[in-house]
Amino acid sequence: MAVMITGGYGLLGSWTAYYLAKEGEKIIMFDVKPKELDYLEEVSDSLTVVKGSVLDWPNLLTTFKKFEGEIEGIIHTPAVMATPEYWENPYHGSIVNIVGSLNIFEIARILDIKKVVYISSGAVYGEVKDKASELSHPINPSDLYGASKASAELLGLQYQNHYGLDFRIVRPYFFFGPGHLPSELPPLFKALFGPLEGLSNLELEKGANQSLGFTYVKDTAWGTVLVYKKENPKHRIYNIAAEEAINFCDLVEITKKYSPKPTNVKIGPGKLFPRGETLDISLAKEELGFKPKYKIEEAVEEYAEWIRKNLAKKDK
Repeated sequence: MAVMITGGYGLLGSWTAYYLAKEGEKIIMFDVKPKELDYLEEVSDSLTVVKGSVLDWPNLLTTFKKFEGEIEGIIHTPAVMATPEYWENPYHGSIVNIVGSLNIFEIARILDIKKVVYISSGAVYGEVKDKASELSHPINPSDLYGASKASAELLGLQYQNHYGLDFRIVRPYFFFGPGHLPSELPPLFKALFGPLEGLSNLELEKGANQSLGFTYVKDTAWGTVLVYKKENPKHRIYNIAAEEAINFCDLVEITKKYSPKPTNVKIGPGKLFPRGETLDISLAKEELGFKPKYKIEEAVEEYAEWIRKNLAKKDK
């Protein structure tokens, strides 16, 4: 049996594949753009790679039928993030986030795949003053991106209600780490983590007065694995995030410590996102045994080392 990970070569998808493979699972990596990732070399014998899009229904159905009877569950990760790409083309972003997810739920129904883990977002809570909890905070998105993620959640929950799908939701928060260079990331992450790559002219129009729970992707991925593997979970929705938030300016001071050269980052006053600072992970701790392993500085230091090694490879 195998786990299908859609968006398998994305940041979270690839690390989730890594940890599941280390647990002995066979993984089918479904992605628009498969690519080489050094950490996946260790588990390559456990990976089957399939190129495709979750919006291409004919190919999607053909692909899943090819593996019919082998797939025990799906972890669905693809999304257009809350970036300028989304705001400039909200129709496309919403189609990927909503219809792409609906396609996966329908595939699971047709082929009787019992388990689907959907990677949602803490953005579904909107802007709250405290740590948003799955049990006490209803979904109340404050932008289109959050609305698209909330919409897919509601669709999946109704597939559970109507068709008996074992549907589970992971709500992560601002994860980062090995898998992408800062220069390949959306503007927020490029500005804050760009010093690790020695990038110049880094700037954010706003954000100096904002703190967020930036989470190391290894922690997010391990939390996702715990949600997937949990037998008979008491709940369907789990926050997976860092317990403590960090101010944008303070994070930049840390990333500058591990920069290969002096770097300046300009951050304007105010908040960049209408978001709460971080998420309440009490439920994941109590029911899954999840706890972030990485403090922010050790995560940044490890990410910086991965960046250094990968830049060195490119220079050869």
